[in-house]
Amino acid sequence: MIDIIMQISAYLIIGILLGYFFGWLITKIYLTQKYQGKLDQFISTKSVDVKELDKVKAEIFKYKKENKLLKAQNARVSSGYDGQKYVLDQHNETLDEFQKRLLSKDGVIETLTSKLSEVEEKQRNIEKQYEEEIDAFMFERIELTKKYKDLLEKHTAFKKHQGMLKEKESWFSKFFSIPSNVH
Repeated sequence: MIDIIMQISAYLIIGILLGYFFGWLITKIYLTQKYQGKLDQFISTKSVDVKELDKVKAEIFKYKKENKLLKAQNARVSSGYDGQKYVLDQHNETLDEFQKRLLSKDGVIETLTSKLSEVEEKQRNIEKQYEEEIDAFMFERIELTKKYKDLLEKHTAFKKHQGMLKEKESWFSKFFSIPSNVH
């Protein structure tokens, strides 16, 4: 039963589609036969170029469009809308300019702040480096001072020792010198 219903439905759909197609085709052929002669006769009696006709149509369309624009502009001007809008646009432009200036100043402040923090960091690093160099120099100086004092004490002790040697010399050694290399 279902198969028969499906077959009937399929035949109906195919019949409708074929009827629609053939109806459209017959109508097209009929209208072409009926009006093609009149259209050819109209085109042959008028010696107007199709391009010129298209140009004229384009100009008419352009003039209609301009006419609509002019009517709309006239209506806006007469209502005072354009004047108010012009003033508001000027105020908006001024406000936009001020806002751009503020934003650019904020950007400049941000860049300067970042540069300042970088410079401060470099300054801290340089100060730390100088402090380390000064500490190293002071340590070196203390070490050199200690070495100098040690050498000065040794020199003083050496002078005293030489003075003691001269004092311990006897009258005999002054008159008779003994050579150091005796063999």
